[in-house]
Amino acid sequence: MDAVVAGLPGQQARRRIRPPEPLVMAASPSTPAAFRCPISLEVMRSPVSLPTGATYDRTSIQRWLDSGHRTCPATRLPLLSTDLVPNLLLRRLIHLHAATLPPSPSPEEVLSQLAASHGEPAAAEKAVRSLAAKIAPEKGKQASVASAVAADLESTVPALLSFAKGGAGADARVDAVKILATVAPEIATYITGDGTEIKRGKVKMAVEALAAVLCAGGVSEEAKKALISALVAADLGRVVTTLLAAGPTGVVVLEAILTSPVPDADAKTAIADRPELFPDLVRILREAASPAAIKCMAAAVQVRGRPARASMVRAGAVPALALAVSAAPTAAAESALVLLVEAARCSDGKAAIAGDAAGMAAAVMGRMIRVGPVGREAAVEVLWLSCCAGGGERRMREALAAAPEAVGKLLVVMQGDCSPATSRMAGELLRAVRMEQERKGMAAAYDSRTIHVMPY
Repeated sequence: MDAVVAGLPGQQARRRIRPPEPLVMAASPSTPAAFRCPISLEVMRSPVSLPTGATYDRTSIQRWLDSGHRTCPATRLPLLSTDLVPNLLLRRLIHLHAATLPPSPSPEEVLSQLAASHGEPAAAEKAVRSLAAKIAPEKGKQASVASAVAADLESTVPALLSFAKGGAGADARVDAVKILATVAPEIATYITGDGTEIKRGKVKMAVEALAAVLCAGGVSEEAKKALISALVAADLGRVVTTLLAAGPTGVVVLEAILTSPVPDADAKTAIADRPELFPDLVRILREAASPAAIKCMAAAVQVRGRPARASMVRAGAVPALALAVSAAPTAAAESALVLLVEAARCSDGKAAIAGDAAGMAAAVMGRMIRVGPVGREAAVEVLWLSCCAGGGERRMREALAAAPEAVGKLLVVMQGDCSPATSRMAGELLRAVRMEQERKGMAAAYDSRTIHVMPY
């Protein structure tokens, strides 16, 4: 190709423009730093650029943005836009570089490296990341990875679980769970089998692996549904018994089954009607203060309704839930309060609540202000159902009137951002408390430490 180049006045010179040299990247044992994501430090699979000009792997930067950050991780500059622009040139360079590297090891070879890396966390993590890279959608090798892992579940699953349960960095944990998801139906056979696996002591391993898969955010919904379908298609009675015997981790799997759209109503009802369900859930809640046990009870009540409420109360759930309200973390305490509302809707539940009126009033009032809006409204409702609805229970009214700062806390709820129904129930509770205090000569308590709060 020729081009005219301006020279001295009145003169013109012609020179030939050489075509660009073909892009050839020599093989190198090390990967250029520009090919690595600044966040994960791994070779980028889908490089994208922020408006600041910095480039990251799409998965890593999306996780950064989804967590609420609005700055560029590398430059710390504020982001005026969170649009991600694919860096096609860099992606092409990474692919050219990959073509110069030796062939990647097979899944079987990577698993051998993982088995041989005992006591070397860095080598083991590298093997896990390498194996996870092979199940990326564009690789099309998920079946070969699953086949390699399934060929020796008893050695590979414990190794992967050590990562999934926190034995490595965040990215390695995600990758380990993704690998476990590829063989989740095979792992489920330890639970759905004929019992020989139980003798071999592998049920605990299987339950932990299934719970990790069902709780992970990086696992596709299709994989989770396939796993739950495999569990539901087996003997449900054996599955439920085995999961309950596995303790809090097994309850996580059971709760996922009850809340999943995969099982039909008949299968969920069969689970909720199991006679051992609520007694075992109450036992697990008492022994381990398991939030999953509370969620599982709530799911069963949602499925079965009134019969499940009665079964839950007969199993002794009310005192266990009261203990969770007092001592559990905020999210679990809120769930326990919501479940106590369900218990208070039946006569047996209301009687069980009044059976330890002082302890229940202290637990609910003590936590009422230290939970979120859902928990506050549930706390008011369970007290209203116990003290006012259908005439209420006198023991609960007396206990509420004697609870420290009961009036002040109810006024705080009324003046907060609560629903009209909650405000009405809180008002009725205030009147019931004041009448009880006046009956017992405790009216002065109405004004103690609450003079700054206006009731209306």
